[in-house]
Amino acid sequence: MDSVRWLPTGAIGLAAILGAIRSARTSIRLEMYIFREGPPGRDFGVALTAAAARGVRVAVHLDALGSRELPDSFWTAFRRAGGEVRLFHPFGSGRYWTRSHRKLCVVDEVVAHVAGFNIAPEYDGDGVTAGWLDVGVEIRGPSVAVLTRLFDEQYERPDRRSGLLARYRKRLEPAATDISGAVQILPVNPGRQASSFLRTLYADLPAAGRVWLCSPYFLPPPHLRRMLGRAARRGADVRLILPVKNDVSMARLAARRLYAGLFRNGVQVYEYLPQMVHAKVYLIDQTVYVGSSNLDPRSLYLNHELMIRSTEPELVAAAEQTLLNLFRLSCPVDSQTWYRSRSWTEKLRERWSFFLLYRLDPWLTRSFTPVR
Repeated sequence: MDSVRWLPTGAIGLAAILGAIRSARTSIRLEMYIFREGPPGRDFGVALTAAAARGVRVAVHLDALGSRELPDSFWTAFRRAGGEVRLFHPFGSGRYWTRSHRKLCVVDEVVAHVAGFNIAPEYDGDGVTAGWLDVGVEIRGPSVAVLTRLFDEQYERPDRRSGLLARYRKRLEPAATDISGAVQILPVNPGRQASSFLRTLYADLPAAGRVWLCSPYFLPPPHLRRMLGRAARRGADVRLILPVKNDVSMARLAARRLYAGLFRNGVQVYEYLPQMVHAKVYLIDQTVYVGSSNLDPRSLYLNHELMIRSTEPELVAAAEQTLLNLFRLSCPVDSQTWYRSRSWTEKLRERWSFFLLYRLDPWLTRSFTPVR
């Protein structure tokens, strides 16, 4: 059986990963979308270099776009110590549009961390007084072998996929993996059809009495929107936590384009006030989803993502407590006030942002990713 530990903040999660790296004996597999040079990146660089120097096999896989600010010289000492660094879809590869958004660390094939946070200063906080609000999980047990395999497949053949998948409908990804019954691994690869994550989410929703969703970038497909509306109309407790402070202002505007339809169906919307909320946590009755995937077209259809679904009672309780704290620190959006508060220029900006992120970005990605 797997044991799973909830990591309620980015600071706690980054410290857990760093501690595992410092104690590694045989292998480290680290995959990140964003890795920046400043704190805590420097500490990770030192720990990874020290691990490689003592004979640990260290493989680092970074997304070329997400980690574009990190100079190659950052890895000089690490490479000299025997470490390996590879970039996913580097510039000039012809595959710029499709990204790897996964956040995964596997140490000694014994402990794994799956998260929404990256290795960058803004994630190293509690999400209330400092830093963005983000979460993750620590896993020990049989599922670690599956996560190890998923890393190796992506690391060894980073250019093998994406082109064909992004343009055609067939989605080729590992089947959703259920190891212990309480933990399910849901990898997401690019494709037009619903991924293992989305299909599982669809299966959990029809009978749900509680649907609490936290996503920083909220542009779900029409079918998911309809399911949320149907759940709210039949009396389910359907609530969304979205950010007031968003690092992508266009994403906030695009999400607000959907508020009217949500309000009509009885969906409650809360906007988190203290900091940017970057967590991807989806709680449906006694089931929790956590990982890297947002509820938007880029995460659901265009990028590589990794989600964990769990029914482990302690993990569900911890996720529930995190979301209750977020509701307490959020402002419920009053539909009547919201309708009256928006000018015609703001409505126009919402429509334009929605078009760019929901329509244009997916079209450009599928059109300009080469078929191989």
